Amino acid sequence: MAFRVSVRKASLTLKRPEFNVKAGLATSPLLPWVPVAVDSSEARRAVEAEARVDGVEVVAWMQWAGADNAVFSAMEEEYNRLGSRVLTGSGDPFIPGLRVGDLRVASVRGSTVRERGYAEVQTPQGSFRIPAGGKATFAKGDILAWGAVPWVGWVQYLATLVQWIELARAPVRSRVRFPSSYGLVAPQFFKVAPRAPVPLVTLRIGVTSSTRQVIAVRGRGAEGRYEQVYFEDAFEVEQGESEVVYNVFGIPFVPAFTLEIAPADNTQTVLDYIEVFPPV
Repeated sequence: MAFRVSVRKASLTLKRPEFNVKAGLATSPLLPWVPVAVDSSEARRAVEAEARVDGVEVVAWMQWAGADNAVFSAMEEEYNRLGSRVLTGSGDPFIPGLRVGDLRVASVRGSTVRERGYAEVQTPQGSFRIPAGGKATFAKGDILAWGAVPWVGWVQYLATLVQWIELARAPVRSRVRFPSSYGLVAPQFFKVAPRAPVPLVTLRIGVTSSTRQVIAVRGRGAEGRYEQVYFEDAFEVEQGESEVVYNVFGIPFVPAFTLEIAPADNTQTVLDYIEVFPPV
């Protein structure tokens, strides 16, 4: 069945200029001694203090990867407690190699990544490229993934991967961070599935942001059709706790869809909640 889906922003409100980005967030199960952080740069300070570079046992990329693993594994805890499943990992794809779920970064030297300008990630639905010093989202079939390459050396380099295996279903009433790899912020994805055929679904989305920014939203197809995009929009929030309300219209009705929320880079952002009406 063919669907026509559109979205309209109903309201946007700054609820409180005061904020606490880290309140209620999980600690890392891998590195529980690292303080809660939304961005790896902050976590890296704790990693450097614990394991200083000596050029023999500890080198710089290990610290970079350790900080990313601390931030992203903590996000796993938050997302997975919603009855869902996401996998993350960070390391050097050349040696020792990097694989997360169905994702694998091609094992090449950092110099190759520098020269061609990207790292290649292989998936069962094809490959995608992550720009050196950048990030990329991949959505095709039943594969929903994100990757970042924040640092590239001549031999080794750093990549961080995320694969959403089973999406958290809205409503969401527990805080989940948008993890940031040295300023490169990952999106989050949620399943919105109306229980009955309805022409209108209303979403109330609460976010906390460390700064003024523009956040992108997309309505993608359900699992198996992630590459399909039903709608796109964006909303600007101030520093603090904000709420945006969207009306999603569907002809003949609103189908099950994947809600993508993507904050801007170089921000610290946390999802506070997603409410859906009628209840799903």
